Amino acid sequence: MVDFKFPAWRQRLVRSLHVNRSQAQSKYFQVASVSKDGLPKNRTMVFRGFVLESLNLVSVTDIRSDKVSDWQLNTPKKFEICWYFSGSREQYRIAGHVSLVSNEILKDARNEHANRESVVFSETYLRQQWTNLSRGAQEQFFGPSPRAPFDIKADDDKNYDSDGLAGIKDINSLNPDGLRGGNAASQATQTKVTNSESQINNSEKSSNAESAFDISDHFCVVIFTPLSVDYLNLKGSPQLRCLSDIENDWVELVVNA
Repeated sequence: MVDFKFPAWRQRLVRSLHVNRSQAQSKYFQVASVSKDGLPKNRTMVFRGFVLESLNLVSVTDIRSDKVSDWQLNTPKKFEICWYFSGSREQYRIAGHVSLVSNEILKDARNEHANRESVVFSETYLRQQWTNLSRGAQEQFFGPSPRAPFDIKADDDKNYDSDGLAGIKDINSLNPDGLRGGNAASQATQTKVTNSESQINNSEKSSNAESAFDISDHFCVVIFTPLSVDYLNLKGSPQLRCLSDIENDWVELVVNA
């Protein structure tokens, strides 16, 4: 059996998350999309780990938000992430396609007898991401619709951030040895990688994993599937910039910054 080897950008990203783990902002990235009017839209979302043994990044949002509406009107659903790590002075621009998973989407897929082989397109994965949220973050998905007029009589303690920013958990368990390789040295780190990525996906789970809430119909898991990556390291002279994409099997091309 041939061991799966993550591309260079994915290995760097795991290391960047570990190096910058003490900085809260390292958990947030900016996500751009195109509105139904053809206008660029940008917002901050929370990184909630990788889909296990893949390149896909995970976040969550309220299905009533504008970005979901924009993505649902477009095929394919395109995105670009811009992710800057101030501690290590690194930037990742990740572009690709979005997949959405919610109660409603899963129901429609069953009715249409859709052929979905991905493990993420399931009720089990949806519930896993739901239970990863804190109780407070779950409550937000039962609140008023994003961009609806604010009710001043509403509970002052509620936070209606549709991306659940208040519910972010610590991902400090990221391991700097998030590398895969075919030689003996990399094989020695492979177990560390697997354990590290399990922690990425599991460390966010609430201590009360058995949530008192059923999954809100407004809860939506967002899966970002990368198709191209533009990596920039601002340290040193000259600065390092590497381009790679899935069509070229993620082989990096070093270019001028």
